[in-house]
Amino acid sequence: MVLPVCDVCLKSGILCQGCENKLESGEISQIDLDIAKVLFKIGDGKIGFKKTIEVGDIVIIVTDQDQVGKLIGKNGKIVRELSRTVGKKIRVVGQDSDLKSVSKDILSPARVSGINVVYGKDGDDKYKIRIVQEDSRRLPGRLDVLNEIIELLTGEKTVLVVDRN
Repeated sequence: MVLPVCDVCLKSGILCQGCENKLESGEISQIDLDIAKVLFKIGDGKIGFKKTIEVGDIVIIVTDQDQVGKLIGKNGKIVRELSRTVGKKIRVVGQDSDLKSVSKDILSPARVSGINVVYGKDGDDKYKIRIVQEDSRRLPGRLDVLNEIIELLTGEKTVLVVDRN
């Protein structure tokens, strides 16, 4: 699996000219670098990711769909280590995932009770993502921040609501 920083830099702890240029140009961030170091150490170069997105106090790691489980680790061990390293909450999402799977990944451990299309009068459609009321306290962040993340990852207009039974 590919990391955004080369193996030589991760082994030596010193950035080569190419990786240094990526960092200075903004192609990769300091969080990308920190996460890559931890994953290289834990996974012996077999665990990787595509990119990270930082929204508020949450960092989203985007990886291949088949790598999500490996990146989370057994009982969330790897994600906890990454969270400790960067000092923020970590969410792992598969690249090119559909709205349903992205919503479940971002909102976990809270459960999604359903996703509906809301047709606007002006032709502006949104997706209403409903969250089980009992799980509202288990959400990993504020509704507005989580909604922003889901919109950013899927490109769809969404609204998060807590189901009131």
